[in-house]
Amino acid sequence: MQPRPAVPADVPELIRLRAVALASLGMDPGSSDDPWRATADGWFRERLTGRSDVHCLVVGGAPGEPLVATGMAWVTYHLPSPRWTDGRRGYLDGIVTDEAARGRGHGRRIVDGLVAWLNGIGIHYVQLHASADGEGVYRAAGFTAGAYPGMDLFTRPAPGTAPTA
Repeated sequence: MQPRPAVPADVPELIRLRAVALASLGMDPGSSDDPWRATADGWFRERLTGRSDVHCLVVGGAPGEPLVATGMAWVTYHLPSPRWTDGRRGYLDGIVTDEAARGRGHGRRIVDGLVAWLNGIGIHYVQLHASADGEGVYRAAGFTAGAYPGMDLFTRPAPGTAPTA
C-alpha cells in the first residue's frame, strides 16, 4: 500500500493512531472521550485544511476507513545561516504504524514520502526525534544523530491551569 495525503475524514483514525503512539511510548492515552482527543481533532483539522507548510500521509483504506500508519512533516522556521540561507527546516513527527501492521515497510514509505515532499518545497535539512522502536527505520532512511544535543525544559503551568502535555 502506498501512502496518500490525509484528509479531514481521516481525523478520527489519526487520533486513534496518536493514542497507539502514546501507548507505545509508555503513556496512558486515556479513554476515547479523554479531553486531549477533542483538542487533537481541531489540531489535525486545522493542519489538514488550513496550512500549506504541513503535510500528513496515511496508509490504509479510503478516507474515513481504518488506517494502518501515518506520519506528518512540517516546516520549522529558524534564523538564516550561510548553509541554510532561508532558515527553513523540515520536522517529521507522529510517525506510527498500528501494532498488527508493523514490519511491512509502511513507516519507511511514509518517511520517504514526507522527505520527498520537503525536498520538493526546497527543504533539505530534516529533523526528528526518534523512539527506540523507530530508530532503525530512520537510520535506514539516512538519518544520523543530530549535530547538537537535544534538551528539554518543562515549566509549571500557572495555578488553576491544566497542563497541555
